[in-house]
Amino acid sequence: MRTVRFLPTVLAWGALVAALGGCLRPGGMTRATGPQGLNVVEMGADPTGAKDCTRLLQEIHARQQRVYYPNGTYRFNGKTLDLSGGVQFETPTGVTVRNDTSPRSILQFDDAGNLMGLQQNHLELNEAKLGGALPTECGSLVRPPVSRREIRRKVDLLAHWYNDFGLEARRARPGSGWIGWYYWTWNFHGADGDGYDPARHPLLGFYRGDDPVVLDWQCYWLREYGVAGVILTGDGNLEGWEAPTHEAHWAYQLFTNTPNFQGLRYVMTASTPYAASTPEVMARVERQWRDLLARTYFVHLNSYSIRRGGKEYPLIFLYEEAGLGGVFDNYNGCAGTLAFYRRMAGLFRERGFGGMALLCRHGFPEQQADFAALEADGVIRLSGSYAESHSTGATYGEQVANYAPPTDPRSIVNTVTAAHSHTPHPSKWLCPGHRPELFREELRKAVAHVQTHDMLRIVTCYNVAEWAEGGPGLQPNMQDRFGYLDAVKAAVVLPPDTPPRERNVFRP
Repeated sequence: MRTVRFLPTVLAWGALVAALGGCLRPGGMTRATGPQGLNVVEMGADPTGAKDCTRLLQEIHARQQRVYYPNGTYRFNGKTLDLSGGVQFETPTGVTVRNDTSPRSILQFDDAGNLMGLQQNHLELNEAKLGGALPTECGSLVRPPVSRREIRRKVDLLAHWYNDFGLEARRARPGSGWIGWYYWTWNFHGADGDGYDPARHPLLGFYRGDDPVVLDWQCYWLREYGVAGVILTGDGNLEGWEAPTHEAHWAYQLFTNTPNFQGLRYVMTASTPYAASTPEVMARVERQWRDLLARTYFVHLNSYSIRRGGKEYPLIFLYEEAGLGGVFDNYNGCAGTLAFYRRMAGLFRERGFGGMALLCRHGFPEQQADFAALEADGVIRLSGSYAESHSTGATYGEQVANYAPPTDPRSIVNTVTAAHSHTPHPSKWLCPGHRPELFREELRKAVAHVQTHDMLRIVTCYNVAEWAEGGPGLQPNMQDRFGYLDAVKAAVVLPPDTPPRERNVFRP
């Protein structure tokens, strides 16, 4: 049976029930209790799915006691549900609490038996359905436990995390982007274009991406299934990220209101805009870098780092390194950019680090600069991709069969869960056929590759939760549930009694 793990005591209620002898309660319901809690069927709920039970279930849960669902199907079309007393199902797969939009259950447990709650926006609300009004609350998630699991890994899996769904920045700022990304209308049942895809429907529901409870569940599962850290992908501008309308507010929530984030290592994306070189642009980019370091690396010590000569080199992701060549060199060489790197590494060294490590996408050609010489000044430069390895038009299975990552010791191997765009995303990537079993095989190949070629024991992964551009990520979804996270556990995690491996030491 599935039972929420954090239940309030029911001793006082039990004494009261015994005294009342099961008499009628307000609303005409009898209190039907047992070892499992309040039995919804005995209290009048229809387990056949024929009758709408919204009001009755809300009244039962409002008593803030554990609620027991015998096997069956229950119709619920309310926005919220009080889950503070806990929930128990007769069997894990025998209970469906559904609405009139979809036959799938909207009251969910995870695969470890933790009560997640009522999915966010399970009614698929948007402005059109509310006559122009903006929905405020739909769904009732509960907080996850804090992960304490000690995990030994064959490699450190770092997952790219781009977040563009349900952000207040999109809803509250007209013109900041298509409002459909906030409401998830592109993947509602009956949506135009590609239509509803259960693999792109998160188990948490069509969630609010800057809700700390959502973020906490996402971090909890990443940690529990063996992901070492996340690469927070954005434009690198954190100035004012405390405001809910800021694009990076979700990252602020991670650092300040998400307990399970502390169990992960993080890598920040620094500002790398494509822009003509002017004193104003150079000053702005350098200010944003300094601000990013001050808000994250210098105060939150769970950053991911490379080790060299007994010193730590925190890792930073550069989404477009070539863009810095425009900012500091006006697209003519990279001398100004390398000087900028040395200045930033100096800030780390002032705080006791060895310097900084850079993971660069779309970087400078090797012949333009002596990157080995940078190491003496505290800069370790590595190259890596984001999702390009699976966006060429071949099927996902063909990509996995022909998987051949680089062997350069300064390269980081990349994998993808999926790379097939859903309308209306403009990327239009064409890589059909993704599924968890194939992702597991690609991860297995990536792990064997870095071990065979004595590379840094790091593998990156696209993606944590880019549901439209790429497809299902590492987060559980309504079709595959925890299939992609199970693939991580199978390919990356070592048995608990395995001796610890050496930290990622850079020594080319």
